[in-house]
Amino acid sequence: MILPITPMQYNGFDGLFLLHSAIVIGAAHDSVERQPSPRCHPQTRKVVFEIILAWTKNAQRGPRVMWVHGEGGSGKTAISQTVAEYCAHTGQLGASFFFSYNKGDLSDGRKLFLTLAYKLAHAIPALRIPISRAIQYDTTILSDSPEVQAEKLIIEPFQTTHHPPVPTLVLIDGLDACEGDDMQQRILAIIAQLVVVHKLPLFFFITSRVSTTIQTAFDSTMVRKVSTTIPLDVFTSDEEVRTFLRSEFASIRHYHAPVMTTIPEPWPSTDVVELLVNKSGGQFLYPSTVVKYVNDPRGNPAERLVEVVVAAAGQSNLSPTDHLYHHILSNGVGLVGDPSSVLHVLGPLACLYAALPPNDLALLLGISPGEISEVLGNAATIEFLTDLNRAGHFWVDLGVHHAELASGCIRYIDQHLDGLEGINLALYQYTRRRWTKHLDNAIPTVALLEQLSNPRFVYSRVLPEIEIVISWLQRIPDISGDLLYLWQRWATEQLLQQSPLSSVRSFSP
Repeated sequence: MILPITPMQYNGFDGLFLLHSAIVIGAAHDSVERQPSPRCHPQTRKVVFEIILAWTKNAQRGPRVMWVHGEGGSGKTAISQTVAEYCAHTGQLGASFFFSYNKGDLSDGRKLFLTLAYKLAHAIPALRIPISRAIQYDTTILSDSPEVQAEKLIIEPFQTTHHPPVPTLVLIDGLDACEGDDMQQRILAIIAQLVVVHKLPLFFFITSRVSTTIQTAFDSTMVRKVSTTIPLDVFTSDEEVRTFLRSEFASIRHYHAPVMTTIPEPWPSTDVVELLVNKSGGQFLYPSTVVKYVNDPRGNPAERLVEVVVAAAGQSNLSPTDHLYHHILSNGVGLVGDPSSVLHVLGPLACLYAALPPNDLALLLGISPGEISEVLGNAATIEFLTDLNRAGHFWVDLGVHHAELASGCIRYIDQHLDGLEGINLALYQYTRRRWTKHLDNAIPTVALLEQLSNPRFVYSRVLPEIEIVISWLQRIPDISGDLLYLWQRWATEQLLQQSPLSSVRSFSP
Protein backbone atom coordinates (compact mmCIF):
# COMPACT_ATOMS: atom_id res chain seq x y z
CA MET A 1 0.00 0.00 0.00
CA ILE A 2 1.34 3.42 -0.94
CA LEU A 3 0.62 6.06 1.68
CA PRO A 4 -0.38 9.51 0.39
CA ILE A 5 2.30 12.19 0.52
CA THR A 6 1.18 15.26 2.42
CA PRO A 7 2.16 18.74 1.22
CA MET A 8 4.56 19.08 4.14
CA GLN A 9 6.39 15.92 3.04
CA TYR A 10 6.52 16.80 -0.63
CA ASN A 11 9.36 18.54 -2.39
CA GLY A 12 8.35 19.30 -5.97
CA PHE A 13 11.83 18.62 -7.37
CA ASP A 14 12.70 15.34 -5.66
CA GLY A 15 10.89 13.29 -8.29
CA LEU A 16 12.60 15.16 -11.09
CA PHE A 17 15.95 14.35 -9.49
CA LEU A 18 15.08 10.65 -9.66
CA LEU A 19 13.81 11.05 -13.22
CA HIS A 20 17.06 12.74 -14.24
CA SER A 21 18.98 9.60 -13.25
CA ALA A 22 17.00 7.58 -15.81
CA ILE A 23 17.04 9.85 -18.86
CA VAL A 24 19.44 9.90 -21.82
CA ILE A 25 21.38 13.11 -21.29
CA GLY A 26 23.22 12.92 -24.62
CA ALA A 27 20.04 12.68 -26.70
CA ALA A 28 19.03 16.34 -26.61
CA HIS A 29 19.77 18.75 -29.47
CA ASP A 30 21.94 20.92 -27.22
CA SER A 31 23.79 18.09 -25.51
CA VAL A 32 27.54 18.57 -25.14
CA GLU A 33 27.96 14.97 -26.34
CA ARG A 34 26.52 15.91 -29.73
CA GLN A 35 28.86 18.84 -30.37
CA PRO A 36 29.71 19.84 -32.97
CA SER A 37 26.28 18.90 -34.24
CA PRO A 38 25.38 18.94 -37.94
CA ARG A 39 23.50 21.97 -39.25
CA CYS A 40 22.04 22.78 -42.62
CA HIS A 41 23.91 25.15 -44.88
CA PRO A 42 21.99 28.47 -44.92
CA GLN A 43 21.69 28.37 -48.72
CA THR A 44 20.23 24.86 -48.94
CA ARG A 45 16.96 23.19 -48.03
CA LYS A 46 15.14 26.51 -48.39
CA VAL A 47 11.90 24.99 -49.69
CA VAL A 48 11.92 22.28 -47.03
CA PHE A 49 12.42 24.83 -44.27
CA GLU A 50 9.68 27.07 -45.63
CA ILE A 51 7.28 24.12 -45.34
CA ILE A 52 8.50 23.14 -41.85
CA LEU A 53 8.41 26.66 -40.45
CA ALA A 54 4.93 27.25 -41.89
CA TRP A 55 3.86 24.04 -40.14
CA THR A 56 5.29 25.17 -36.77
CA LYS A 57 3.49 28.51 -37.05
CA ASN A 58 0.20 26.77 -37.88
CA ALA A 59 0.52 24.12 -35.17
CA GLN A 60 -2.85 24.89 -33.57
CA ARG A 61 -4.78 24.15 -36.76
CA GLY A 62 -2.55 21.94 -38.90
CA PRO A 63 -1.50 18.28 -38.64
CA ARG A 64 0.10 17.47 -35.30
CA VAL A 65 2.78 15.14 -36.70
CA MET A 66 5.31 15.83 -39.46
CA TRP A 67 7.41 12.97 -40.81
CA VAL A 68 10.54 13.92 -42.77
CA HIS A 69 12.13 10.87 -44.39
CA GLY A 70 15.08 10.20 -46.66
CA GLU A 71 17.96 7.86 -47.27
CA GLY A 72 21.23 7.90 -45.36
CA GLY A 73 23.13 11.08 -46.13
CA SER A 74 20.06 13.08 -47.11
CA GLY A 75 20.63 15.53 -44.26
CA LYS A 76 17.80 14.52 -41.91
CA THR A 77 19.78 15.08 -38.72
CA ALA A 78 21.09 18.43 -39.92
CA ILE A 79 17.50 19.47 -40.63
CA SER A 80 16.38 18.26 -37.19
CA GLN A 81 19.18 20.17 -35.48
CA THR A 82 18.34 23.37 -37.33
CA VAL A 83 14.60 23.00 -36.56
CA ALA A 84 15.33 22.30 -32.89
CA GLU A 85 17.54 25.38 -32.58
CA TYR A 86 15.02 27.57 -34.35
CA CYS A 87 12.10 26.38 -32.20
CA ALA A 88 14.19 26.66 -29.04
CA HIS A 89 14.82 30.29 -30.00
CA THR A 90 11.09 30.95 -30.58
CA GLY A 91 10.13 29.17 -27.37
CA GLN A 92 8.18 26.40 -29.07
CA LEU A 93 10.59 23.51 -28.38
CA GLY A 94 9.59 21.33 -25.47
CA ALA A 95 11.87 18.33 -25.90
CA SER A 96 14.17 16.67 -28.42
CA PHE A 97 15.60 13.17 -28.72
CA PHE A 98 18.22 12.19 -31.30
CA PHE A 99 18.44 8.43 -31.74
CA SER A 100 21.75 6.88 -32.87
CA TYR A 101 22.47 3.42 -34.27
CA ASN A 102 23.96 0.85 -31.87
CA LYS A 103 24.65 3.41 -29.14
CA GLY A 104 23.12 1.88 -26.03
CA ASP A 105 20.76 4.40 -24.43
CA LEU A 106 20.74 6.46 -27.62
CA SER A 107 19.18 3.45 -29.38
CA ASP A 108 16.82 2.51 -26.55
CA GLY A 109 13.18 3.39 -27.09
CA ARG A 110 12.43 2.52 -23.45
CA LYS A 111 14.24 5.72 -22.48
CA LEU A 112 12.40 7.99 -24.90
CA PHE A 113 9.33 9.06 -22.91
CA LEU A 114 11.29 9.36 -19.67
CA THR A 115 13.62 11.81 -21.41
CA LEU A 116 10.81 13.69 -23.13
CA ALA A 117 8.90 14.02 -19.85
CA TYR A 118 11.94 15.41 -18.06
CA LYS A 119 12.55 17.98 -20.79
CA LEU A 120 8.86 18.95 -20.91
CA ALA A 121 8.90 19.50 -17.16
CA HIS A 122 11.56 22.14 -17.64
CA ALA A 123 10.00 23.68 -20.73
CA ILE A 124 6.52 23.94 -19.17
CA PRO A 125 6.81 24.89 -15.47
CA ALA A 126 3.23 23.81 -14.70
CA LEU A 127 4.22 20.19 -15.43
CA ARG A 128 7.05 20.04 -12.90
CA ILE A 129 5.05 19.25 -9.78
CA PRO A 130 2.70 16.63 -11.29
CA ILE A 131 5.57 14.84 -13.06
CA SER A 132 7.73 14.94 -9.94
CA ARG A 133 4.83 13.76 -7.77
CA ALA A 134 4.14 10.83 -10.12
CA ILE A 135 7.73 9.60 -9.67
CA GLN A 136 7.60 10.04 -5.90
CA TYR A 137 4.36 8.14 -5.62
CA ASP A 138 5.62 5.25 -7.75
CA THR A 139 9.31 4.94 -8.65
CA THR A 140 8.58 1.75 -10.65
CA ILE A 141 7.48 4.08 -13.46
CA LEU A 142 11.17 4.49 -14.25
CA SER A 143 11.39 0.85 -15.32
CA ASP A 144 7.87 0.46 -16.65
CA SER A 145 6.74 0.16 -20.27
CA PRO A 146 6.81 3.20 -22.58
CA GLU A 147 3.01 3.12 -22.64
CA VAL A 148 2.80 3.44 -18.83
CA GLN A 149 5.53 6.08 -18.77
CA ALA A 150 3.68 8.18 -21.34
CA GLU A 151 0.45 7.78 -19.38
CA LYS A 152 1.88 8.67 -15.96
CA LEU A 153 4.49 11.26 -16.95
CA ILE A 154 2.92 13.03 -19.92
CA ILE A 155 -0.82 12.40 -20.29
CA GLU A 156 -1.88 12.64 -16.64
CA PRO A 157 0.34 15.65 -15.82
CA PHE A 158 -1.04 17.55 -18.82
CA GLN A 159 -4.58 16.75 -17.71
CA THR A 160 -3.95 18.44 -14.36
CA THR A 161 -2.58 21.69 -15.80
CA HIS A 162 -3.71 24.59 -17.92
CA HIS A 163 -2.59 24.06 -21.48
CA PRO A 164 -0.08 26.51 -22.94
CA PRO A 165 -1.65 28.85 -25.54
CA VAL A 166 0.56 27.48 -28.33
CA PRO A 167 1.29 23.75 -28.79
CA THR A 168 4.76 22.64 -27.77
CA LEU A 169 7.09 20.90 -30.23
CA VAL A 170 8.58 17.48 -29.50
CA LEU A 171 11.33 16.52 -31.95
CA ILE A 172 12.45 12.91 -32.51
CA ASP A 173 15.32 12.40 -34.95
CA GLY A 174 16.36 9.07 -36.47
CA LEU A 175 13.46 6.91 -35.32
CA ASP A 176 14.81 4.12 -37.52
CA ALA A 177 17.88 4.00 -35.24
CA CYS A 178 15.67 2.98 -32.32
CA GLU A 179 16.32 -0.72 -31.65
CA GLY A 180 13.46 -3.03 -32.56
CA ASP A 181 10.78 -2.68 -35.23
CA ASP A 182 8.16 -3.37 -32.57
CA MET A 183 9.44 -0.50 -30.42
CA GLN A 184 9.35 1.90 -33.37
CA GLN A 185 5.71 1.03 -34.00
CA ARG A 186 4.85 1.33 -30.30
CA ILE A 187 6.39 4.80 -30.16
CA LEU A 188 4.31 5.98 -33.11
CA ALA A 189 1.19 4.41 -31.63
CA ILE A 190 1.78 6.24 -28.33
CA ILE A 191 2.30 9.53 -30.16
CA ALA A 192 -1.00 9.00 -31.99
CA GLN A 193 -2.69 8.41 -28.64
CA LEU A 194 -1.24 11.63 -27.25
CA VAL A 195 -2.49 13.85 -30.07
CA VAL A 196 -5.62 12.02 -31.32
CA VAL A 197 -7.17 10.45 -28.23
CA HIS A 198 -5.98 12.78 -25.47
CA LYS A 199 -5.58 15.89 -27.64
CA LEU A 200 -2.54 17.09 -25.73
CA PRO A 201 -1.07 20.47 -26.74
CA LEU A 202 1.92 18.84 -28.40
CA PHE A 203 3.05 18.49 -32.00
CA PHE A 204 5.73 16.10 -33.18
CA PHE A 205 8.53 16.46 -35.73
CA ILE A 206 9.92 13.02 -36.64
CA THR A 207 12.69 12.03 -39.04
CA SER A 208 13.82 8.61 -40.19
CA ARG A 209 14.88 6.52 -43.10
CA VAL A 210 12.04 4.80 -44.89
CA SER A 211 11.34 1.30 -43.62
CA THR A 212 8.39 -1.03 -43.97
CA THR A 213 7.79 -0.82 -40.22
CA ILE A 214 7.66 2.96 -40.02
CA GLN A 215 5.82 3.38 -43.32
CA THR A 216 3.14 0.94 -42.16
CA ALA A 217 2.70 2.85 -38.92
CA PHE A 218 2.30 6.16 -40.73
CA ASP A 219 -0.17 4.54 -43.14
CA SER A 220 -2.40 3.43 -40.26
CA THR A 221 -5.72 5.24 -39.97
CA MET A 222 -4.99 6.91 -36.63
CA VAL A 223 -1.54 8.25 -37.56
CA ARG A 224 -2.41 9.21 -41.13
CA LYS A 225 -5.26 11.48 -40.05
CA VAL A 226 -2.96 13.70 -37.96
CA SER A 227 0.28 13.63 -39.98
CA THR A 228 1.95 15.18 -42.99
CA THR A 229 5.04 13.91 -44.82
CA ILE A 230 8.10 15.43 -46.48
CA PRO A 231 10.10 13.05 -48.72
CA LEU A 232 13.51 14.69 -48.92
CA ASP A 233 14.45 13.11 -52.23
CA VAL A 234 11.70 15.15 -53.90
CA PHE A 235 13.14 18.42 -52.58
CA THR A 236 16.85 17.84 -53.14
CA SER A 237 18.25 19.49 -56.25
CA ASP A 238 21.62 19.56 -57.96
CA GLU A 239 21.56 23.32 -57.54
CA GLU A 240 21.49 22.99 -53.74
CA VAL A 241 24.44 20.60 -53.81
CA ARG A 242 26.28 22.95 -56.19
CA THR A 243 25.62 25.91 -53.87
CA PHE A 244 26.84 23.92 -50.89
CA LEU A 245 30.08 22.90 -52.62
CA ARG A 246 30.95 26.36 -53.91
CA SER A 247 30.30 27.95 -50.52
CA GLU A 248 32.32 25.35 -48.63
CA PHE A 249 35.25 25.47 -51.05
CA ALA A 250 35.34 29.26 -50.71
CA SER A 251 35.55 28.86 -46.93
CA ILE A 252 38.30 26.25 -47.29
CA ARG A 253 40.35 28.54 -49.51
CA HIS A 254 40.04 31.34 -46.98
CA TYR A 255 40.84 29.10 -44.00
CA HIS A 256 43.90 27.59 -45.71
CA ALA A 257 45.05 30.87 -47.30
CA PRO A 258 48.80 30.41 -46.54
CA VAL A 259 49.03 27.19 -48.58
CA MET A 260 46.52 28.25 -51.27
CA THR A 261 48.25 31.44 -52.47
CA THR A 262 49.73 29.71 -55.52
CA ILE A 263 46.44 28.09 -56.58
CA PRO A 264 44.81 30.12 -59.38
CA GLU A 265 41.16 31.12 -59.40
CA PRO A 266 38.63 29.75 -59.87
CA TRP A 267 39.22 26.92 -57.43
CA PRO A 268 37.87 24.42 -57.96
CA SER A 269 37.04 24.67 -61.62
CA THR A 270 33.48 24.46 -62.90
CA ASP A 271 34.20 21.01 -64.36
CA VAL A 272 35.35 19.68 -60.97
CA VAL A 273 32.30 21.07 -59.20
CA GLU A 274 30.01 19.50 -61.80
CA LEU A 275 31.77 16.14 -61.45
CA LEU A 276 31.18 16.21 -57.69
CA VAL A 277 27.57 17.29 -58.14
CA ASN A 278 26.95 14.39 -60.50
CA LYS A 279 28.56 11.96 -58.06
CA SER A 280 26.34 13.24 -55.24
CA GLY A 281 23.22 11.69 -56.69
CA GLY A 282 20.98 14.27 -55.07
CA GLN A 283 22.27 13.53 -51.56
CA PHE A 284 24.52 15.53 -49.24
CA LEU A 285 26.53 12.62 -47.80
CA TYR A 286 29.09 12.50 -50.62
CA PRO A 287 29.75 16.26 -50.96
CA SER A 288 29.94 16.71 -47.17
CA THR A 289 32.44 13.84 -46.98
CA VAL A 290 34.52 15.45 -49.73
CA VAL A 291 34.48 18.79 -47.92
CA LYS A 292 35.57 17.27 -44.60
CA TYR A 293 38.42 15.41 -46.29
CA VAL A 294 39.64 18.40 -48.29
CA ASN A 295 39.36 20.71 -45.28
CA ASP A 296 41.43 18.52 -42.94
CA PRO A 297 44.16 20.81 -41.49
CA ARG A 298 46.73 18.02 -41.74
CA GLY A 299 46.80 18.16 -45.53
CA ASN A 300 46.95 20.48 -48.49
CA PRO A 301 43.39 21.22 -49.77
CA ALA A 302 44.40 21.47 -53.44
CA GLU A 303 46.27 18.17 -53.33
CA ARG A 304 43.45 16.45 -51.52
CA LEU A 305 40.89 17.67 -54.01
CA VAL A 306 43.00 16.22 -56.82
CA GLU A 307 42.88 12.85 -55.04
CA VAL A 308 39.12 13.13 -54.72
CA VAL A 309 38.74 13.93 -58.41
CA VAL A 310 40.96 11.00 -59.42
CA ALA A 311 38.90 8.68 -57.23
CA ALA A 312 35.63 10.11 -58.55
CA ALA A 313 36.70 9.69 -62.17
CA GLY A 314 37.58 6.04 -61.64
CA GLN A 315 35.28 3.09 -62.22
CA SER A 316 33.87 1.32 -59.19
CA ASN A 317 30.92 -0.85 -58.17
CA LEU A 318 30.86 1.00 -54.85
CA SER A 319 28.87 4.13 -54.13
CA PRO A 320 30.89 7.34 -54.63
CA THR A 321 31.11 7.87 -50.87
CA ASP A 322 32.26 4.32 -50.15
CA HIS A 323 34.74 4.51 -53.02
CA LEU A 324 36.17 7.67 -51.45
CA TYR A 325 36.40 5.95 -48.04
CA HIS A 326 38.32 3.06 -49.63
CA HIS A 327 40.67 5.51 -51.33
CA ILE A 328 41.38 7.37 -48.08
CA LEU A 329 41.98 4.21 -46.06
CA SER A 330 44.02 2.50 -48.77
CA ASN A 331 46.44 5.40 -49.02
CA GLY A 332 46.47 6.33 -45.35
CA VAL A 333 46.26 9.96 -46.41
CA GLY A 334 45.12 12.35 -43.73
CA LEU A 335 45.14 9.63 -41.12
CA VAL A 336 47.51 9.26 -38.21
CA GLY A 337 49.95 6.46 -38.99
CA ASP A 338 48.80 3.55 -41.07
CA PRO A 339 45.09 2.76 -41.59
CA SER A 340 45.20 -0.12 -39.08
CA SER A 341 45.98 2.32 -36.27
CA VAL A 342 42.97 4.41 -37.22
CA LEU A 343 40.71 1.37 -37.35
CA HIS A 344 41.97 0.43 -33.89
CA VAL A 345 40.40 3.65 -32.60
CA LEU A 346 37.32 3.88 -34.81
CA GLY A 347 36.29 0.33 -33.87
CA PRO A 348 35.91 1.14 -30.16
CA LEU A 349 34.20 4.43 -31.03
CA ALA A 350 31.54 2.41 -32.83
CA CYS A 351 31.02 0.27 -29.72
CA LEU A 352 30.64 2.95 -27.06
CA TYR A 353 27.26 3.18 -25.30
CA ALA A 354 27.80 6.82 -24.36
CA ALA A 355 30.21 9.50 -25.48
CA LEU A 356 33.53 9.49 -23.62
CA PRO A 357 36.13 12.27 -23.68
CA PRO A 358 39.31 11.32 -25.59
CA ASN A 359 41.31 11.04 -22.35
CA ASP A 360 38.82 8.57 -20.85
CA LEU A 361 38.59 6.43 -23.97
CA ALA A 362 42.37 6.41 -24.28
CA LEU A 363 42.60 5.19 -20.68
CA LEU A 364 40.30 2.27 -21.41
CA LEU A 365 42.21 1.34 -24.58
CA GLY A 366 45.66 1.87 -23.10
CA ILE A 367 46.75 4.34 -25.80
CA SER A 368 47.67 8.03 -25.83
CA PRO A 369 44.87 10.63 -25.85
CA GLY A 370 46.47 12.22 -28.91
CA GLU A 371 45.70 9.13 -30.98
CA ILE A 372 42.02 9.45 -30.10
CA SER A 373 41.81 13.18 -30.81
CA GLU A 374 43.48 12.86 -34.20
CA VAL A 375 41.09 10.15 -35.36
CA LEU A 376 37.85 11.78 -34.19
CA GLY A 377 37.62 13.70 -37.46
CA ASN A 378 37.24 10.37 -39.26
CA ALA A 379 34.35 9.21 -37.08
CA ALA A 380 31.89 9.68 -39.97
CA THR A 381 33.28 6.49 -41.50
CA ILE A 382 32.07 4.33 -38.60
CA GLU A 383 28.82 3.25 -40.24
CA PHE A 384 30.80 2.34 -43.36
CA LEU A 385 33.46 0.39 -41.43
CA THR A 386 30.92 -1.74 -39.54
CA ASP A 387 29.16 -2.89 -42.71
CA LEU A 388 31.06 -5.85 -44.18
CA ASN A 389 29.46 -5.50 -47.61
CA ARG A 390 30.57 -1.87 -47.87
CA ALA A 391 33.94 -1.93 -46.10
CA GLY A 392 35.35 -5.18 -47.47
CA HIS A 393 38.82 -5.80 -46.01
CA PHE A 394 38.54 -2.61 -43.95
CA TRP A 395 35.60 -4.07 -42.00
CA VAL A 396 35.97 -3.84 -38.24
CA ASP A 397 34.75 -6.75 -36.12
CA LEU A 398 32.84 -5.06 -33.32
CA GLY A 399 33.21 -8.16 -31.15
CA VAL A 400 36.96 -7.55 -31.03
CA HIS A 401 36.52 -3.96 -29.92
CA HIS A 402 33.80 -4.78 -27.40
CA ALA A 403 36.37 -7.18 -25.90
CA GLU A 404 38.92 -4.34 -25.75
CA LEU A 405 36.45 -2.08 -23.99
CA ALA A 406 35.24 -4.80 -21.62
CA SER A 407 38.85 -5.50 -20.71
CA GLY A 408 39.54 -1.80 -20.17
CA CYS A 409 36.43 -1.45 -17.98
CA ILE A 410 37.41 -4.44 -15.84
CA ARG A 411 40.92 -3.10 -15.48
CA TYR A 412 39.65 0.29 -14.32
CA ILE A 413 37.16 -1.23 -11.87
CA ASP A 414 39.82 -3.55 -10.47
CA GLN A 415 42.21 -0.63 -9.92
CA HIS A 416 39.69 0.99 -7.59
CA LEU A 417 38.39 -1.99 -5.64
CA ASP A 418 40.35 -0.86 -2.57
CA GLY A 419 39.24 2.77 -2.68
CA LEU A 420 38.12 5.66 -4.88
CA GLU A 421 41.09 7.95 -4.32
CA GLY A 422 42.01 9.80 -7.52
CA ILE A 423 39.11 8.26 -9.43
CA ASN A 424 37.45 9.76 -12.49
CA LEU A 425 33.83 9.47 -11.37
CA ALA A 426 32.33 9.84 -14.85
CA LEU A 427 34.57 7.10 -16.25
CA TYR A 428 33.99 4.92 -13.20
CA GLN A 429 30.24 5.26 -13.65
CA TYR A 430 30.57 4.26 -17.30
CA THR A 431 32.70 1.21 -16.51
CA ARG A 432 30.39 0.03 -13.72
CA ARG A 433 27.26 0.41 -15.85
CA ARG A 434 28.60 -0.80 -19.18
CA TRP A 435 31.27 -3.45 -18.61
CA THR A 436 28.77 -6.33 -18.77
CA LYS A 437 27.17 -4.87 -21.90
CA HIS A 438 30.54 -4.77 -23.63
CA LEU A 439 31.31 -8.29 -22.37
CA ASP A 440 28.01 -9.65 -23.66
CA ASN A 441 28.93 -8.45 -27.18
CA ALA A 442 32.62 -9.38 -27.00
CA ILE A 443 34.50 -12.25 -28.55
CA PRO A 444 36.58 -14.22 -26.01
CA THR A 445 40.19 -13.05 -25.83
CA VAL A 446 43.09 -14.26 -23.75
CA ALA A 447 43.29 -10.96 -21.87
CA LEU A 448 39.57 -10.95 -21.10
CA LEU A 449 39.52 -14.56 -19.88
CA GLU A 450 42.52 -13.91 -17.65
CA GLN A 451 40.79 -10.93 -16.06
CA LEU A 452 37.65 -12.97 -15.46
CA SER A 453 39.79 -15.61 -13.73
CA ASN A 454 40.89 -13.17 -11.04
CA PRO A 455 39.08 -14.15 -7.80
CA ARG A 456 39.52 -10.64 -6.43
CA PHE A 457 37.41 -9.26 -9.28
CA VAL A 458 34.95 -12.16 -9.29
CA TYR A 459 34.10 -11.83 -5.59
CA SER A 460 33.43 -8.10 -5.95
CA ARG A 461 30.59 -8.65 -8.43
CA VAL A 462 26.86 -8.64 -7.71
CA LEU A 463 24.37 -11.24 -8.90
CA PRO A 464 22.99 -9.49 -12.03
CA GLU A 465 26.57 -9.04 -13.31
CA ILE A 466 27.49 -12.62 -12.40
CA GLU A 467 24.57 -14.04 -14.36
CA ILE A 468 25.63 -12.10 -17.49
CA VAL A 469 29.20 -13.40 -17.16
CA ILE A 470 27.99 -17.00 -16.76
CA SER A 471 25.72 -16.68 -19.79
CA TRP A 472 28.62 -15.29 -21.85
CA LEU A 473 31.03 -18.01 -20.70
CA GLN A 474 28.53 -20.74 -21.55
CA ARG A 475 28.46 -19.53 -25.16
CA ILE A 476 32.18 -20.28 -25.56
CA PRO A 477 32.55 -23.85 -26.93
CA ASP A 478 35.91 -24.70 -25.31
CA ILE A 479 35.60 -22.66 -22.13
CA SER A 480 37.61 -23.78 -19.12
CA GLY A 481 35.47 -25.71 -16.67
CA ASP A 482 37.39 -24.18 -13.77
CA LEU A 483 36.59 -20.62 -14.88
CA LEU A 484 32.91 -21.36 -15.38
CA TYR A 485 32.74 -23.15 -12.03
CA LEU A 486 34.36 -20.16 -10.28
CA TRP A 487 31.55 -17.86 -11.40
CA GLN A 488 28.80 -20.45 -10.89
CA ARG A 489 29.93 -21.12 -7.35
CA TRP A 490 29.97 -17.42 -6.51
CA ALA A 491 26.46 -17.04 -8.02
CA THR A 492 25.14 -19.82 -5.81
CA GLU A 493 26.70 -18.24 -2.73
CA GLN A 494 25.13 -14.91 -3.61
CA LEU A 495 21.72 -16.54 -3.97
CA LEU A 496 22.06 -18.30 -0.64
CA GLN A 497 23.00 -15.04 1.05
CA GLN A 498 19.97 -13.30 -0.42
CA SER A 499 17.45 -16.00 0.45
CA PRO A 500 18.95 -18.49 2.95
CA LEU A 501 15.64 -20.19 3.83
CA SER A 502 14.25 -20.66 0.35
CA SER A 503 15.12 -23.01 -2.44
CA VAL A 504 17.45 -21.45 -5.01
CA ARG A 505 18.22 -22.27 -8.59
CA SER A 506 21.50 -24.07 -9.14
CA PHE A 507 24.41 -22.62 -11.10
CA SER A 508 26.47 -25.79 -10.98
CA PRO A 509 27.82 -27.18 -14.28
